[in-house]
Amino acid sequence: MRDDFRLIAKIYDRIIKPKEVISWANYICKPNTGKKLLDVGGGTGRIIESINNCFDQIFLYDVSISMLQEAKSKKIGIIGVCGEVENLGFPSNSFDVIIMVDTLHHVEDHKKAILSILEVLKPGGVFVLEEPDIRKLPIKLIAIMEKLLLMRSHFLKSSEILSWINPDLFKIDLFEEENNYYFVIIKKSSIDVS
Repeated sequence: MRDDFRLIAKIYDRIIKPKEVISWANYICKPNTGKKLLDVGGGTGRIIESINNCFDQIFLYDVSISMLQEAKSKKIGIIGVCGEVENLGFPSNSFDVIIMVDTLHHVEDHKKAILSILEVLKPGGVFVLEEPDIRKLPIKLIAIMEKLLLMRSHFLKSSEILSWINPDLFKIDLFEEENNYYFVIIKKSSIDVS
């Protein structure tokens, strides 16, 4: 597995600060969303630090063992799992809530990763996917910088991601916010055909 973050894991949280307000948190921190969270590509745990009190069990999944070690050192009560997103290895319908923040553009096979995540989401479960919007100038500059750093980043337009998700099986809402966009995706239960 290639680890683009091995060298910056110890300083990552000082470079990339989490937002003070996570606008999509209200979609996942509700009593009816369940208690088992998977943070895909969660790195140092910077996002789950602010929402971990909403869940009984938190799995932080990342390709970088160095980033997972940083997350574990925070003592925020996570179960760290190292692996590639395209092959999560969890049983189908395992998680009530899944988040993936600022990660998809680092994954080698984007579509396979999304389908793997949707497979392990429980019926009625919520998947929040947040990504930088490549249509925005600051993100274009970040993309150039990441290419210069030889990272395997490939930023996607929201429409491309949307084309991989079956609207008959998932309720999908798309939101744009500053330089990012995020999806709130709910897996329909077998009786919910609306």
